[in-house]
Amino acid sequence: MTPTFEQWIQNDQKLNDLLVKIQSTEKPPLQQAEMAFNELSNLYDLPKMPEDLDRYEAYYESNGITDPRSVYEEAALIKFLEPNDDPRGIVLLAVYHVKHAIGVDLLDVFKKNSKRLPGNPKLGIKGEGINTSIVFIKENDSWHDLDCKVVLKLL
Repeated sequence: MTPTFEQWIQNDQKLNDLLVKIQSTEKPPLQQAEMAFNELSNLYDLPKMPEDLDRYEAYYESNGITDPRSVYEEAALIKFLEPNDDPRGIVLLAVYHVKHAIGVDLLDVFKKNSKRLPGNPKLGIKGEGINTSIVFIKENDSWHDLDCKVVLKLL
């Protein structure tokens, strides 16, 4: 059974130790979020970037995970939906989602952007680390030309 977000935070000692270590650096919240992005991905052996997903293909297949995401992708989607949230919380929630094979519903992302869905809804994610932005890709746009690292489609 998947623990709730709160249960995970309360009961995972390695997580707590790492969060205390990161917070004690007294770096600005954005830098702490970047540290958490890197260190939590490593701690739980999660795909940090989209190109890391291939390493976990056998795991996804054996566990019936059909639409896996990296921490980078999940954090970008959460950030788009909740742009004023603390970046550390965004990263922590993204790690929780990826670790437990939960994901932001892409329909929510498209609905926030527009009341009407385009015919072939696609979005791209561009940026580095947790400094990302979502680009809604129009029919004739190339996500590569828009400088996106990854494209996600609403199925």
